[in-house]
Amino acid sequence: CSSSLLFCLLPLVVLMAGILIGPLTATSDGADIEIITSSPVVEKHLQMFKEKIGEDYDGYRGHIYRVLSYSLYLLDGDKTYRDAIEAALVYHDIGLWTDDALAYLEPSTARAMEYCKDDFSEDQLKIIEDIIMWHHKITPYTENVEYAKVVEATRKADWIDATWGVMSKGVPRNNIAKALEVIPEAGFHDTLANFGPKLHGMNVPKIVTELSSIMRW
Repeated sequence: CSSSLLFCLLPLVVLMAGILIGPLTATSDGADIEIITSSPVVEKHLQMFKEKIGEDYDGYRGHIYRVLSYSLYLLDGDKTYRDAIEAALVYHDIGLWTDDALAYLEPSTARAMEYCKDDFSEDQLKIIEDIIMWHHKITPYTENVEYAKVVEATRKADWIDATWGVMSKGVPRNNIAKALEVIPEAGFHDTLANFGPKLHGMNVPKIVTELSSIMRW
């Protein structure tokens, strides 16, 4: 994102277009969703960062479990890679707190590889890495065919929760409402909105540039 501020803004423009179009493609019909509110894998890895995350902990924890619930719904309940998905979701935004970075994909991935290397196979670590690195991808993920549907499901699931369900990505509205009812939002979206000013004050170009750098086409 060094060529121009306009180029840096393009991913955000695409995002806003998706938010506007999303309601037109939403559905209220579909199977009931299983809302997951606790998991040994999530709790083991997330607890290590509780002090670092501080007052944002409940909000981030809720975000993880809502995204996990949406991911498994989009995978039609297939739990083959559930442990890897859970670990990836713990770390997917963690660099915001551990590294004080808006451009947090690489720092988050590095933390995941550091703390997951003893518990997961090489294939699982690759899935964890790709889930983190591509969860802000605007277009569908197709890079690794073997597990593309897993990365794609988590990508969609994160967009759903990041936009508070405005972008539903194939999950029925009633299921999104159920997830938000069972797992309170707990200020997560305010946390996201405030991170830019928290780290860079009113330096809007720097905030936009760093946020744009985590978008993937």
